[in-house]
Amino acid sequence: MRAAAILLLLAVSAGAQAKEPTAMGQGQYMLTDQNFTIFGSADKIVAKLAKQAQEFCQEKTGQEAYLLGSDGAEAVPGQINNSGKLQRPAQGATGTIYFRCNQPESKTASVEKSDIYTELPKLKALLDSGAITQEEYDAQKQKLLTQ
Repeated sequence: MRAAAILLLLAVSAGAQAKEPTAMGQGQYMLTDQNFTIFGSADKIVAKLAKQAQEFCQEKTGQEAYLLGSDGAEAVPGQINNSGKLQRPAQGATGTIYFRCNQPESKTASVEKSDIYTELPKLKALLDSGAITQEEYDAQKQKLLTQ
């Protein structure tokens, strides 16, 4: 009986699909999922979510998903105290990713040379806030400097 219950839990958790992406505004989305057994891994959940984000973006815009960030927590087995009572329930692994479906339009392409000193700090602020990646920052900075 106990083995059947464990197999049922494994089958349910293995077939669980992550929910639809949540719109976070400014073209950014979040996906989150949880494994309901202690046999899961946060890395595997994040990888599954990244694949789902790619599929979502391909269907929605025909473009790639750009990962903005991710985090997760590994599964934790439950604990039973000396008297046989549940002290802490088990927790499954969790994972969350943040992404967007296309790179933002470059608003700095038409910036004049005199505006470089006002645009560079704006780019740096976007980088520091996580709105753009280091690669995007470097590319935009190079565009500004070569105008």
